[in-house]
Amino acid sequence: MGSFLRWMVAAKAILSGDLTIVHEGESLRLIQVTDTHLTGNSDGCLLGMNTERSARAIITAALSTERADCVLVTGDIAADGESGAYQQLETLLGSRVPSMWLPGNHDCVVGRLDPYPDYLKRRLRGKHWDVVMLETQVEGEVGGVLSVAELDALAEAVNDAVTSDKALLVATHHPLRAMRSAWLDEQSVKNAADALALLEALSERTAIISGHVHQESDVVVKNVRMMTTPSTCVQFAPESEDFALDDKDPGYRRIVLGPDAQLDTQVVRISDDSNRPLLTSSGYD
Repeated sequence: MGSFLRWMVAAKAILSGDLTIVHEGESLRLIQVTDTHLTGNSDGCLLGMNTERSARAIITAALSTERADCVLVTGDIAADGESGAYQQLETLLGSRVPSMWLPGNHDCVVGRLDPYPDYLKRRLRGKHWDVVMLETQVEGEVGGVLSVAELDALAEAVNDAVTSDKALLVATHHPLRAMRSAWLDEQSVKNAADALALLEALSERTAIISGHVHQESDVVVKNVRMMTTPSTCVQFAPESEDFALDDKDPGYRRIVLGPDAQLDTQVVRISDDSNRPLLTSSGYD
């Protein structure tokens, strides 16, 4: 068995448990924040952009303007697995609104996230929707995969949604579709088709939100609505053959999940002309 297949079978889930939200009304209101690339200090930068400053602006705006039940953080919290990045994120988010975190390919799962089990919940249960968090990280790799444990968790979430007549929102770091961008599509989830096959049981009562690609997108593939969300820092140019930055502002996604599988969403961008990336950058590690 190859090393990749051995990892897929042996990988242990770091996500566990449920977060039950007591919320008013029929709708579950979420904020998605992704790809903060924090360094643990206030002067850390990615391609010339101060990531703490941009994350602070995005998170402050989101929490002050949205009536949110939960914040979903979909990976690449740290720039390079720095332990201080997770404390930095916890401080930026505060304690008023609960949050659930996913690791991304830049995060260090072993040891660094151990102090934060309260944020590593698997499921969020609402009245009309459930949310399941799926880890796609492969240690030492930029691309992703869903291990057997993650596919089992998805199968269980799908079964629960079918049984309870709910809709299901899936959150991942890596998107489960091609982005029509050659350099990013080399970093795809190798077994995304396995997840999409499981979601067929829900027909049109499911959607996926992801990060990783530092850009906004919203498409329907095989009856599944798939969305990606801008990073809180630098943005990647859509549909580019090679690495390229976009001049769009960073942002977050607001999501309202209502009865009858209703999903309303909007990306909100925050501008700061004094904190911009170097658009001529040719890549980063």
